[in-house]
Amino acid sequence: MKIIRINAVWCSGCLSMKKIWKEIESEYPDLDIVSYDYDFDKREVQKYNPGKVLPVIIFMKDGKETRLIGEQKKETILKMIGEYNEN
Repeated sequence: MKIIRINAVWCSGCLSMKKIWKEIESEYPDLDIVSYDYDFDKREVQKYNPGKVLPVIIFMKDGKETRLIGEQKKETILKMIGEYNEN
C-alpha cells in the first residue's frame, strides 16, 4: 500500500493534521507515505488531479485508489489503513 498526501502551507486543515501524521508515521513506520506540497511540487501534484480542497489523502494498492478529501480524524485514516492492509 502507498499513501500519497497532498498538502499546502496555507491550508489550515493540512497544518492541523501534521500532528496526526506524525503519530501515524511513528505508530506505523513501515507505511509507504509520500507527501507533496501543492505549491512547491506542482508537477507531481498535477499527476494526481487533487481538485480544489486540501488536504488530499490517496490510498493506493493493486491498482485500487481511495481518496479522503479535507481535514480528517486520525480514526478515519487508521480505518482506511486497516482496510487497505487487509486486502
